[in-house]
Amino acid sequence: MRNFLQLFPELRTWVQTLDPEQTHRLCKSFEKIPFREWQALKIASQKAFEKKSLSVKRWTQPACFMLQDRQIQSTLWQQAESRGVQHLRHGKVAALTVAGGLGARLGFPGPKGLVPVTPLKRKTLFQVFAEKLRSIERLHGVRMHWFIMTSSDTHEATHEAFQKNHWYDMQYLHLFQQGEIPAFTTDGTCLLTHGPSINYYPDGHGGVFKALASTGCLDKMSAYGIETLNYFQVDNPLVYVCDCHFLGLHLDRVSDFSTKVVAKTGADENVGVFVNKGDVLQLLEYSEMPEYLSVKKTRDGQLYFKWGNTAMHLIQRSFVEAMAKKKLPIHITHKAMQYWNPLGQSQGATSCQKLEYFIFDALPFAKNPLLIEIDRKEEFSPVKNAQGQDSLDTCRRDQISRWNRWFANCGLNVDLNDKEINNAYCLEVSPLFADDYTSFKKMWNALVIKPNCFENLYLE
Repeated sequence: MRNFLQLFPELRTWVQTLDPEQTHRLCKSFEKIPFREWQALKIASQKAFEKKSLSVKRWTQPACFMLQDRQIQSTLWQQAESRGVQHLRHGKVAALTVAGGLGARLGFPGPKGLVPVTPLKRKTLFQVFAEKLRSIERLHGVRMHWFIMTSSDTHEATHEAFQKNHWYDMQYLHLFQQGEIPAFTTDGTCLLTHGPSINYYPDGHGGVFKALASTGCLDKMSAYGIETLNYFQVDNPLVYVCDCHFLGLHLDRVSDFSTKVVAKTGADENVGVFVNKGDVLQLLEYSEMPEYLSVKKTRDGQLYFKWGNTAMHLIQRSFVEAMAKKKLPIHITHKAMQYWNPLGQSQGATSCQKLEYFIFDALPFAKNPLLIEIDRKEEFSPVKNAQGQDSLDTCRRDQISRWNRWFANCGLNVDLNDKEINNAYCLEVSPLFADDYTSFKKMWNALVIKPNCFENLYLE
């Protein structure tokens, strides 16, 4: 209790009113993380309101393997695919999904991974990813290990859903929980519950490095011979898992950390932006980019800083092991959170400081980081909002649009884009049938009896 009061002396009078059982509960909660870490977090929360000056003199546009380079360097592109296929077939690749968030912003009462996302069958995000991995297993004759980082809010429900629905072989599914971190009020006091205990929250996707180490998952990966992790977040059903072209380029570059990027739709698109600071590749949150730089144009009228983050990465296991021993910087967002005020004995929402670690802060430590541009329409349609941009509606429409293009490229006119998305006017292609146009064309041409009606069409 001495350490607790050293950090929060304003609570001394209240602590003296606690009975022995309450005191013990509070102490156990406080000791969940080391005192030295508490000190660092308290200092970080106190610096949250300090104005930061960014030195932008050496900011330059980072290099990127662009879509047009696939044609210009076609031999390199083909060789990369061949190397990626071999790496995959030798069992050296595993999938890594971060899925600690709830679907509250979407009006869904549970883990975001259980949100029904497909337009016809209403498959969950987890089921879509599972089918993608099962398709890879069938195509390449390899069993895929899938690591999913959950949180205390999502772990149990995620585990139960996989057991109940049999989406994936549980022998190759590895759920592990991310770490937790306390939140602070704007005046620097830790958030409490009525228990009394410390109110902890998930520590952000940057916590994946330490979580993989502390839960023994890195040891499992080493034992399985896994060298490369295909990282993606839980909100994007268009993700192309284990893209062998991307994998091959990553290996040829001898990169620790590679990322797929999209060209921003405009200066106001809310995605992180990659920049070179001197010779170091870094990612800036859109809120951190000075406005005059976010709108800066090249001579041909393109955004100068245009490469937006998709949260699709390839990361070497050896790099994860190294990063698990490092301390990432703390990011702070201000938001309304539930808070029990022990002094006023009141419960309610108040403006608080939520502390998180971000995975892209590992970039400055990475050897030979690689950016590769992808076609947004084919691979990127995240579900983040209940309405408007990046919502369930836009994601379902993007899925249908992609399948429409595949049919059109095969000489068929399906065009359901202008129809209302409901069970009467949509189609769906399972990843078990095909998850990219090349595979789709091959599977479609192999069908002996082809459907002649596309409304409510489901292909698996």
